[in-house]
Amino acid sequence: MVRITAFIFLLFSTFSIIGFFLPVYLQGKGFDSGQIGSILAWGALASIFGQPFWGYVSDKRKTIKHVLQLLLISSLLLSIGLFSAGTFVLILIFFAAFSYFNSAAGPLAETLCISYARENNKDYGRIRLWGEVGVGISALLLGVIVGRVGIDSLWFIYAVSLCIAIAATLLVRDTKAASAPVNVSALGKVLAKPKLLWFLLLVLLIAIPHRMNDSMLAIYLIQMEASETELGLAWLVGSLSTVPALFFVGKVLKKWNELGILLIAALIYTVRWAIYSQADSPAVLIVSQLFHSLTFPLFFVASIQYLLNIVPAELRATGQAAFAVTFGGLGGIIGSVAGGYAIDHFGPNTAYGAGSILSFIGAIAIAATYMANRRKSSGTILKTAGKQANI
Repeated sequence: MVRITAFIFLLFSTFSIIGFFLPVYLQGKGFDSGQIGSILAWGALASIFGQPFWGYVSDKRKTIKHVLQLLLISSLLLSIGLFSAGTFVLILIFFAAFSYFNSAAGPLAETLCISYARENNKDYGRIRLWGEVGVGISALLLGVIVGRVGIDSLWFIYAVSLCIAIAATLLVRDTKAASAPVNVSALGKVLAKPKLLWFLLLVLLIAIPHRMNDSMLAIYLIQMEASETELGLAWLVGSLSTVPALFFVGKVLKKWNELGILLIAALIYTVRWAIYSQADSPAVLIVSQLFHSLTFPLFFVASIQYLLNIVPAELRATGQAAFAVTFGGLGGIIGSVAGGYAIDHFGPNTAYGAGSILSFIGAIAIAATYMANRRKSSGTILKTAGKQANI
């Protein structure tokens, strides 16, 4: 378990470098919020194609480890072009190519954790929490380092971090492959399920403001004249606050319905973005990041568990990729573009206020789905009881 938790820690540390500080790097290059949002949106668009493709390759080849190694090495090479480019068009192209490979690394790592937990009777949340620890610690350290050496050194910091993560893959064992064969026909049937498509729509409603925050929080803080250290501290607070939730969320899932947990998370998201919309200082935003502990872990882990119940075992990586495409891809495109535009033209307060409303709509939809499922389940039980009585 030490090896896989160390790998998750190191891998997710690299995600914070790109996810949290690339917008600051791009702003330092002279791009405005709208342009930054467009660049990030193209990366999210590339992930829509990359994540399901690499998930399918992993399922087809019956390996996660070797696909992860290919993705990370490709990300390292493409990051050289990304940080070397100086024009908007070149940065956009390189970031899209980079995201096609790098965006699939997270979902595959999640699948690796899930498979390892099931094969070894371990708690998934206790493995996954090390990813959040990696994100938080690296964000704080990066904020301090960038404050001393400047944001232009981001390329070197990322290259070193990613090389270490690549080396860590050598210590991780591949998980057992699913016994059932994977084919395009089965894949199409999975993605055509109305139940899965409706669930992905619910995910999208919550993902849009969440991904907007991922892309634009650093810019919001900079507008409030926050330092690089405060940027890192904001992500540290948000990431490490999830550790207790990830530690106990497995036990909660055993007692509560997944949709019930998703509803709670959506309602807390609603409150969270409402508070962000009224923030008047970096300190308020940093403290409000504590809400991350009750939003993302509950929503994410409950979503993964719900997917496991509706997707065949041999297509888990593909199902995970579909979730990632929706949450990170479509949510990232809409959140980045709309968030960047809204912040440029109406200000961050309006942008986060709209996010709060969208989360509330998602909560209503989840509640309606939960009640519909309860009625359907009750009807099935009554029909079964009636048949038994007739017998």
